[in-house]
Amino acid sequence: MKRKLCAVLCLAVAAGITTGCGASFEADESTVYITKQGNVIGADIEDFNEEYYDEEELQQYITDSIQSYVEANGDGSLELDRFETESSEKDGVTAHLYLNYATYIDYALFNDVTMFAGTVEQARQEGFTFDQSFQKAEDGALTGTADVQEALDDENTKVVVIGEETAVRVDGEILYVSDGNADLTGKNTVQAHYDIENEDAQPVYILYK
Repeated sequence: MKRKLCAVLCLAVAAGITTGCGASFEADESTVYITKQGNVIGADIEDFNEEYYDEEELQQYITDSIQSYVEANGDGSLELDRFETESSEKDGVTAHLYLNYATYIDYALFNDVTMFAGTVEQARQEGFTFDQSFQKAEDGALTGTADVQEALDDENTKVVVIGEETAVRVDGEILYVSDGNADLTGKNTVQAHYDIENEDAQPVYILYK
């Protein structure tokens, strides 16, 4: 869906459309936010410098994309939160598009990516494994490879698995991230690295409480 949203934003920037309810979540880069309640907010942030856009085509594209998904997956499965633009002489036009997903499944389906968000046991039931190396996180910094078995055995440990190049935010403190494809950017934020062109690319695992 990142490519889909990029197309939307390309159409949107100069249209001056703003909509939504002013949710508290704000991002300055494309981010997937898994809330404490288990739903997902997707923020897509794009910079553009084009001058001409078709507002009517934009509105129709957004409406059609969301309506088509909701018709197939149920009311409330996907909602437009808001669309905003800002401009500056230095950066040109930046578009901010926020979508609310009922569950991680809706995010995965709409974006056509691998994603899971829940407990470790639920992840195992969905077929996800934890046989890779992990880096330990302490106070927002990685401290080296570590054994995660104790965390995996704790029923309170949650996990996000994502196969996408994006920032990820969770409601909790990150304990471990998979080694080699994730940069810890804060106590509850990670930059996930995933090359969609690489058939051997592995999704990022984030363990947290």
